[in-house]
Amino acid sequence: MSKKDLKFVGIIVAVAALIGVIMLVVKLTSKPKELGIVQHGEEVILTFDIAKDATYDFEGDYGKMTLEVKDHKFRVIDVECPNHLCEQMGWIDSESLIPIVCLPNGIMVSSAME
Repeated sequence: MSKKDLKFVGIIVAVAALIGVIMLVVKLTSKPKELGIVQHGEEVILTFDIAKDATYDFEGDYGKMTLEVKDHKFRVIDVECPNHLCEQMGWIDSESLIPIVCLPNGIMVSSAME
């Protein structure tokens, strides 16, 4: 191999190494997407992005339920059921291990990472 060939191979190796380092940094610094999941029984009826403020309405066994998503957290703000315990659970975030559950409606709202 001539000096010219070695120089070319060295440049290729350096560029490949640089691309590898950039890809590694991007992968290590990227944050996984935070998701909320609404289940009615075993069926997933809604998947939402916890990072996007929104309000969602859906039906359960007993009646309508309204979910508010704000500032990377979510809560039930209105529900048709006898005890309203799910409203009293307050704000839940993606790190919470406890889901919001409404037994009369058969609804569970939990968080997950994509």
